[in-house]
Amino acid sequence: MNDSPKRIVSSRCVGVCALNSDGTCIGCHRNLEEISQWANASADDREKINRVAATREQQMKRHSA
Repeated sequence: MNDSPKRIVSSRCVGVCALNSDGTCIGCHRNLEEISQWANASADDREKINRVAATREQQMKRHSA
């Protein structure tokens, strides 16, 4: 039996739930698929979603500068 505690991965949600023309949330930078997968995603999958969204956020910031 594995008694290790479940790893908690925080959501990037900042309460600004609005999608841009690419279908990406302007608050958390996740797309609709990532947002809908979040509730059932494993900790590893959540970390991957957060990494992809963080990369997407940086790319969006570079293109808007």
